[in-house]
Amino acid sequence: MRSAKREPRGVDLSSTTRRNQREWDRTAGWFEARHGATLSRGNAMGWGLFHVPERRLHILGDVRDRDVLELGCGAARWSVALTRRGARVVGLDLSSRRLEQARKESRHARVEFPLLAASAESVPLRDASFDIVFCDFGAMTFADPYHTVPEAARVLRPGGLLAFSTWTPLHELCFDRGRDRVGRRLLRPYFALHRIDFSGAVEFQLPYGEWIRLFRENGLGVETLMELPAPPRGRTTFLYPAEIPWARRWPIEVIWRARKEPVPVAR
Repeated sequence: MRSAKREPRGVDLSSTTRRNQREWDRTAGWFEARHGATLSRGNAMGWGLFHVPERRLHILGDVRDRDVLELGCGAARWSVALTRRGARVVGLDLSSRRLEQARKESRHARVEFPLLAASAESVPLRDASFDIVFCDFGAMTFADPYHTVPEAARVLRPGGLLAFSTWTPLHELCFDRGRDRVGRRLLRPYFALHRIDFSGAVEFQLPYGEWIRLFRENGLGVETLMELPAPPRGRTTFLYPAEIPWARRWPIEVIWRARKEPVPVAR
């Protein structure tokens, strides 16, 4: 097994990070019982709430012989599938319980890859170590983008790909915390989007323009902004049935693809 090269950065976990760590440790069993079958459908390489196959979307492209980092790997089904396709994968997660589940999944699949207990806000890995950094509703949803985007850019090689799925800003604007579901009213200001507190975990979101500014500031050029509508007959364990018609009319989830720009050649 390839060892993940650690370079501890000496950054203490923030109170928000510790809170999310405790929440994922607490809910790991429930999450797998509720969503594990959905996430295991097909070859496990499916994006977003409706598990849209990677073979249809072509977000990551050819992964053979690529160094890949999954931020917030959870039970690491993506990492298992990518390893089987010839990628050299490192799975990173904050939750010890989720990493236990990842080890169980990898043993069951009879594949090996490093699993790293760390925050995506302070990745203990070397600069320019990866060709692809990605997650599917992983750490880019539950960690502060003002830290995760610079870290992803730092560990990517020139020309490397950052890809991730998460909620859309519109979903966050319309999410009713009291009813625990999305509705048709705007409930919070768009330009103030950043940290969103729920009863358990803390999520993060930015306005579209701020995402783009943050990518550009860290040497990442946006290639794709893909807003996924709910499939006509799509079913998911991640939404209430009454929310699915909403997701057919308005964008509820998005996939970002951003490429690290090559280092300019001196003339």
